[in-house]
Amino acid sequence: MDEKDLEILIKLNEERNITKVAESMYITQPALSYRIQQIEKNVNATLFVRGRMGMRPTPQGEVFIDYAKNILSMMEEARETILQMNTEITGTIKLGVASTFGQYIMPNLLQDFLIEHPKVNANIITGLSTELAKHLESEDVHIAIIRGYDQWAEQKMLICEESIYVVSKDPIELKGLPDESMIYYKMDTYLKSLVDEWWKERFSEQRTSSMTVDSLETSKEMVRIGLGYTILPGICLSGERDLHFQQLINIAGEPVKRKTWALYKEESLNFKAVKSFIEFLDKYKEKIRDY
Repeated sequence: MDEKDLEILIKLNEERNITKVAESMYITQPALSYRIQQIEKNVNATLFVRGRMGMRPTPQGEVFIDYAKNILSMMEEARETILQMNTEITGTIKLGVASTFGQYIMPNLLQDFLIEHPKVNANIITGLSTELAKHLESEDVHIAIIRGYDQWAEQKMLICEESIYVVSKDPIELKGLPDESMIYYKMDTYLKSLVDEWWKERFSEQRTSSMTVDSLETSKEMVRIGLGYTILPGICLSGERDLHFQQLINIAGEPVKRKTWALYKEESLNFKAVKSFIEFLDKYKEKIRDY
């Protein structure tokens, strides 16, 4: 017994005329009569009897027709739900995000994405780029947003490039940096390599550190009260008004830039939530292209 059998019983109850039902369902009357007999045999009950007013349901037929209506209604509801699941973006995306990107960019980015896709959940871990790359390799995350990792052989997207700045409370001459006190913090490997290369191009002296702190935010606050200068990526300087910063320029006269990439595996795009996030990120990067 299938949906068409249930539709036959419902139509026969409405029309009370087997000829009309046969015509409306594009089958012959003998074929329809045989099909009704098979349905009755299947449920072991007489569902319709013929009278002066045409076909009418027996008490058993009335009960079965009510069930048939409910079954067809539930099947239609199930189809709509499945269709909605196929068109609506749901699921969980697992993101590994470089710490500074996670602090300064990710909150607004994720808020905008979830406004478009409110039924998507996000699990986020932050850390150093090398650690996040390992999480991506082991598939602990779907997407890794990291800096300067050049060993990834699969899919990647350039999200933004940010300048690097010497930051001080008051203007200072860059040529005099070796004589100034630097407030040092633990840079990620990529940022440190960019700063080291820039420094070696300009100076023969080593950098002089007056203190070491635990984070770039702390170093920025130390600079704010005049304890020295620091070197920071542009991502954490947006909106700063009371600090002085100068862009690092290499020996070729070009700004020193730190690139941020989104890395992922092609197979991850089989998950609609992940694919939607990548597509959203591709559009959103225009907002955060340069710092």
